[in-house]
Amino acid sequence: MKNKSKVIPLIQNIIVSLFFLSIGILFFINYESIWIALYVLTVIGLTLLGLSQLWDFIKGRKTKSIIDYFPMLSSFGFAIFIFVFPINFFRFVHFVIGWWILINAIIGFINFIVYRRDSLRGASWVFIKSLIDLIFALTLILSPRNKLWILSLFAGLYFIFYGLISTSQSIKDVLPDNTKNKVRRHLTISAPVLLAALIPQHFFFSIKEMVKQNKMLLDTNPYDDSLSDLEVFIYLKESGPESLGHVDIALQDKIYSYGCHDPENRELFGTLGDGVLIISDRNSFIQNAIEHDGKTIIGYKIKLTDTQKEIIQKRLDALLDRTVEWKPKAQIDIENHVDPTQDIDYASRVYKNCKASMYKFTPGKFKTYFVFSTNCVLLADYLIRTPELDLIKTSGIVTPGSYISFLNQELAREKSLVTERTIYQIK
Repeated sequence: MKNKSKVIPLIQNIIVSLFFLSIGILFFINYESIWIALYVLTVIGLTLLGLSQLWDFIKGRKTKSIIDYFPMLSSFGFAIFIFVFPINFFRFVHFVIGWWILINAIIGFINFIVYRRDSLRGASWVFIKSLIDLIFALTLILSPRNKLWILSLFAGLYFIFYGLISTSQSIKDVLPDNTKNKVRRHLTISAPVLLAALIPQHFFFSIKEMVKQNKMLLDTNPYDDSLSDLEVFIYLKESGPESLGHVDIALQDKIYSYGCHDPENRELFGTLGDGVLIISDRNSFIQNAIEHDGKTIIGYKIKLTDTQKEIIQKRLDALLDRTVEWKPKAQIDIENHVDPTQDIDYASRVYKNCKASMYKFTPGKFKTYFVFSTNCVLLADYLIRTPELDLIKTSGIVTPGSYISFLNQELAREKSLVTERTIYQIK
């Protein structure tokens, strides 16, 4: 029975993987058919979406404002438009992908500035890649036609790679442990960055719905007497920039949180600025986040070997050797016997509620925080996502969503490195 429970999911996963592999191959041998199929599915999907929204309105029998009808009218309107003028669907595909690449190019140029500012290696490559992205994006946006073969090339490569790696990941689950670990170390794949970025908000709403239906229990008490060797915390909020998630690492009773926490040194709407490392007592920090900041926190406990503990401690010591103490405004006011009540920035609130220590970095990695590169996830990666540890096995650009996806999959496995998942939220 146990073998059967392993074989059935294995067969299902391999079938899905082969489907993606087939899609990738079709993009190479007959890409026109794939795009036509996507066009037809888009028209059908938008029509069904509009009908579904119409049915909800009829069923609701409530007076609606004009704004409430906008999603339904948009679905029907776009479906009719691309059905009557199909060429515009393909122009739209060029346009959307072009803008997506353009956004990545802009992010790349900002990242190039960060690399130069912090004296990091690889700045030239970042600039060249961003320039190529910019040229490609402008080509798609300014001349949105007859370039489906280029898009098909990239899509085909991705689906083939995804199918091959997914098949390998399915097969490795039935391999002996020693072989499995070697395969897992080399064969991993992440969801596309855009999709991975949306995972935290999707997971937040899933939690909210399950709690409403009494299918999930929340923990309102962050004080844990059975501390784990390592914990990964992912913070969620319903809206705003924090809806994309935030990652912190806890080792025993200390939590390590990295972000753009100096209000005097921020640019680009708080997405760029001096990087600040917060080191705090684990329990009070989590309590502050759920009670005062209204965050939902997913905590994953991970069991470490003695060797893994030593590796992480060495990396942590090397990181702290590059830091200098930094004091938030509330700490300065308290030390000067000034009332800190008016100090309401995040770092000041954490200091007042948790008595946390805070540090900035000397020139090098992490000196400058940038939300799309040197961010909270990169710090977590530095500490725990290394080949020597073999803990977090994701590839490509890693986001909080990538961590949620991997850790949830790992939790469902037998003999998993993730021993427990707890969801903290205020009542």
